[in-house]
Amino acid sequence: MQGETMRAKKNADHGVGATYRLELGAGGGLVGLAVALGCGVESRLMLTDQNEMLELMKHNIALNNVDNKATASILNWGEPLPQEVVDYKPNVILAGECVYFEPAFPLLMQTLKDLLALNPDAVIFFCFKKRRRADMQFVKMARKAFTVEEIFDQDRPVFSRQSLFLFTFTTKRNKATAASSNQSKPHPSRS
Repeated sequence: MQGETMRAKKNADHGVGATYRLELGAGGGLVGLAVALGCGVESRLMLTDQNEMLELMKHNIALNNVDNKATASILNWGEPLPQEVVDYKPNVILAGECVYFEPAFPLLMQTLKDLLALNPDAVIFFCFKKRRRADMQFVKMARKAFTVEEIFDQDRPVFSRQSLFLFTFTTKRNKATAASSNQSKPHPSRS
């Protein structure tokens, strides 16, 4: 997981200026907190998971002294995005090890679609260890909904031997959409 965390941090730091990160299915928040600890002061992080994990996420935020740039929130996959997430409008979404339960795939897919509909310029970093054939089925589903690219770097041979994968998911764009999105508009709560 350490390699995945460092790679996610390196790739999630691609933005200019303030970056609003959201981690899906954060659990205790290991990946998101590692990213938060390594990123600049203008970066914000929202850890999300189910209600059962809320207190643990809050505890780990305080334990790591990142209260000034990290928050914890409840986000149940497949349900409408909470107002807190809508107001936050993340531009980087981290999803590590979210394909562990095949019946939840449609719920996760809906949440990813909702997040990209909220901010079509956002990037999802989607990382997992392939354990079952179904794990790659999720990527196949994602290819139908998003532009999906596998990230390759000098560490890819090592991660490949361990069946670790890192993809980016972005909004599918036609040429007209891509041209208009290049004229980015400031975030309403950041201007």
